[in-house]
Amino acid sequence: MWQCPLCRSPIDISASVIQCSNNHSFDKAKAGYVNLLPVQFKNSKSPGDDKNMVRARREFHDLNGYGPLKQRMVEIVSQYFSDSVDRANAVNANADQELTIYDAGCGEGSYLNALVAGLESEGFSIKGSGSDIAKIAVELAAKAYKKQQFVVASSFDLPIAPETQNAIIQVFAPGSSEEYARVLKAGGILLTVDPAPDHLFELKSLVYDNPAKHEVQKEARDGFTQSLDETVNYPLHFDNDEQKIALIKMTPYYWRLPPDRLADIVTSLTQVTVDFRVQVWQKSTDAS
Repeated sequence: MWQCPLCRSPIDISASVIQCSNNHSFDKAKAGYVNLLPVQFKNSKSPGDDKNMVRARREFHDLNGYGPLKQRMVEIVSQYFSDSVDRANAVNANADQELTIYDAGCGEGSYLNALVAGLESEGFSIKGSGSDIAKIAVELAAKAYKKQQFVVASSFDLPIAPETQNAIIQVFAPGSSEEYARVLKAGGILLTVDPAPDHLFELKSLVYDNPAKHEVQKEARDGFTQSLDETVNYPLHFDNDEQKIALIKMTPYYWRLPPDRLADIVTSLTQVTVDFRVQVWQKSTDAS
């Protein structure tokens, strides 16, 4: 399913020597991921989120603060594919029945891993893969979730062969509808997650004098038909200060806070509203 980012020839990232037919070669890191973002395609020396933000996200996800969102993602994908997959065959690892799921902008891999684990517990056979432009994020993902494949790549130029994926997820990340339509199979789905109006509003109210709610706009995606638009909303009660600090560090708000203000917010914050907009887009039949 992987292809060279320079010439789009097939490559095998599990091979000992990763090279396409045009002799473009790529190195595999000790952590197990492959860098498929050519240096000439980078906009900066270290694109994407930095190390501290990525590690804060891993710490927060390990505490399962967004567990209900992950469970809802599992339910949605399961509903779309339960009728088309023979689970008995899938459990026997029949490659023809295997669902391919790709996380575009995977970060440190928690969402993809939760989706794969949840679907496998329901009897699906899953091949999970993901990419992110931030090398440190992909490194953490590859170290933690060895059953999935991860690469460094841009979501606007996916190193994926056409029509190879059943589902793509895009969680709090930018991406390209054109690329998603290219790599999805017929009938494939794109599941997106974005902040809804009240997301983390209590935290924003402690950071800003005049906090604004997230704006939610109607959108269209060329090559897709929207089939779901819902919110996942619940109060997150904090069990300890570590969970609060991890949440704050993984948001842009953290970088605006001097240490004394951070301490005050950690003391004052008892809960936040978690508010996600979840959408599903199905590839149009004429988008191939």
